Amino acid sequence: MKKSIVHLVHYALNKRLIEPDQIDQAIACLTQTLHEEPFNYVQFDFDEDEEADLEKLLDIAAQKKMISASNLDERDAFEALLFNCVMPSPDVVKKEFHKLYQISPGEATKYLYKLSKDVNYIKTKRLKSNIEWVYDGAYGKLQMTINLAKPEKDPKEIAAAKNKVEIQKDASIPKCVICKENEQNYHNARMNLRIVPLILGNVVWHFQYSPYLYYNEHTIILHDQHQPMKISSKTFTYLLDFEDQFPSYFIGSNADLPIVGGSILNHDHFQGGRHQFPIQDARPLKSFGTISHVDVSHLKWPLSTIRLVSSDRQSLEKLATHFLDQWKTYQNLELNIVSHTHDIPHNTITPIARKSGAVYELDIILRNNRTTEKYPLGIFHPHEDVHHIKKENIGLIEAMGLAILPGRLKNELKDILEWLNQQSDLPAHLEKHHAWMKELKKANLKTYTESWLFKEVGKKFERVIEDSGVFKLDPKGIAAMQKFMTDTIKKFTQKV
Repeated sequence: MKKSIVHLVHYALNKRLIEPDQIDQAIACLTQTLHEEPFNYVQFDFDEDEEADLEKLLDIAAQKKMISASNLDERDAFEALLFNCVMPSPDVVKKEFHKLYQISPGEATKYLYKLSKDVNYIKTKRLKSNIEWVYDGAYGKLQMTINLAKPEKDPKEIAAAKNKVEIQKDASIPKCVICKENEQNYHNARMNLRIVPLILGNVVWHFQYSPYLYYNEHTIILHDQHQPMKISSKTFTYLLDFEDQFPSYFIGSNADLPIVGGSILNHDHFQGGRHQFPIQDARPLKSFGTISHVDVSHLKWPLSTIRLVSSDRQSLEKLATHFLDQWKTYQNLELNIVSHTHDIPHNTITPIARKSGAVYELDIILRNNRTTEKYPLGIFHPHEDVHHIKKENIGLIEAMGLAILPGRLKNELKDILEWLNQQSDLPAHLEKHHAWMKELKKANLKTYTESWLFKEVGKKFERVIEDSGVFKLDPKGIAAMQKFMTDTIKKFTQKV
């Protein structure tokens, strides 16, 4: 036990998580956490990596009935508690981030990102088991991932969470998994979480990294208060303020309505990071020229997207707000686009901001969450025939062309491939895939390969995001989208 504790302390020293004069303090914290007698520092020769010794400490906690031996969530929470003993306090991290930011934003984010990985808040080793590939389709190279860390959620549960009345029986438990109160909190395995405050639009927000790390330097920017997602003119101010402070990162927001929003609708937040998404490479179907110092175009992208580009931030915000306002009340019954059912809104957007030098680039993806008897989960939501691949809400990340597919697919695709290459009855446990499997079999290949099957999954994801587009990329949809944009621009120029 002593050797494992000292090994964890040595790891912290090597990663510069603590200083040499903090060794005794770290050992005291670890022994107290493990209900062991304190001891003085002893030098050891280590014959195993630090992860093996960390597992031994978790096993000790399990033997003492402090956690369940087999419950991964409990082990993660206790691991975070151990790391909290050998890492900087929240105040120290905030001061260091601010100090490094004075040198450059990149130095500050590099520090917090490395810290989050070094203390295993970002579980990089576990995430390496994710499966990734590229599907070269009709809209460019879509990025495909099967994420083994993310649980699959039901869209109905996500919608219910936004309107759920918060009843906190224990004030120490944060109201959701991204509340600022999660920092250094045992619940949700967040004792090793460190966040830093930001000011966006004269409002306090907080910056942290995502433990799931769906893409490079995946960042969450969360509102200081636990309040529902809301897209408004202020959203553009928040996004562009962030770009001014961290120009090497993109930032975007999920839509603020169920079905078309992300998985957390009850806490206002953005996502950002250092990643090149497929939507960035999308080319214009039509350019509308320069409107009040802003270049406007309609992108060739399955989700209906307006791109605004300008170095004039004030004009950009005004035009973006005008597009948002016009879209909120837009209707086209022929295309099933209805803005309201009584006083319930259906139209909203998914906005994404980037900055290159002095030039801002803002993508506005038009969304609608209306349902019908035929499409109870949403007209502009993945339809039932693709639910076996992806049933969840199509939020910001998927809307930009990065598929986050459920972990169950890893084994299911393996079993499907085995079935394709062997004549046998359709396996009962793959019932959700049966119709698709029969279609795949019609390819009559001598050998069905994994790369071929992954390509077929890519086709399905392409359908997923096509289903989510309000104006389809057919002649009728393109004409209607471009008329909406023309009419909106005309009203804007008249107003200006």
